[in-house]
Amino acid sequence: MFFKSREKEDRLKNELIQSLEEKFQTLKQDIGAGSRQLEEMNQKVGQLQLSVQKHDMSIEDLLEEWDERRSDEAQVRARFQEGERSENLLLKVFEAYQEQFWNLRRFADTADSELAAQLALMEKNLQHDRQLCGISMIGECGVEINYDLHEVIEVLDTTDTRLDGVIAAVYSCGYLYKGKVKKKARVGVYRTINMPG
Repeated sequence: MFFKSREKEDRLKNELIQSLEEKFQTLKQDIGAGSRQLEEMNQKVGQLQLSVQKHDMSIEDLLEEWDERRSDEAQVRARFQEGERSENLLLKVFEAYQEQFWNLRRFADTADSELAAQLALMEKNLQHDRQLCGISMIGECGVEINYDLHEVIEVLDTTDTRLDGVIAAVYSCGYLYKGKVKKKARVGVYRTINMPG
């Protein structure tokens, strides 16, 4: 009986050892699989970190480009505003010149026929240059009044119904710049009156 008990004990020990060895092998395999999974996860984390770095660099590049464009836009806006200021100053110079030229022509028409002819030739030559600059003069007699283009400063009575609302005299010329009225012509206009009859 002693031997049977000893055999049983040995057999139980062997089964226990075998069971422990199997569990150890399983544990060893699980640790190996866990190590591989950990290594794969580390690789994926590394790839994600590279992607995040690339993304961050792309964002920085976009922000720099955006700052450059904002700076360029500010420069373009400043140049545009400077252009507008220069354009307005040039239009003021043109208005002053045109007013003087207009007055000189009116004087020459009544006082000096040779000077009037020279001024008419100058006016004809300047008309082409004004058109190239987008300037059209307003200052023709004998046309119907257009309140968008003319400022009436004098009304002249007439009995001729055909002249009602027609420009009788231009006292100061006006002009359009690029299709917009910059200065209205100051004019006298006919108004028909009814004669008692």
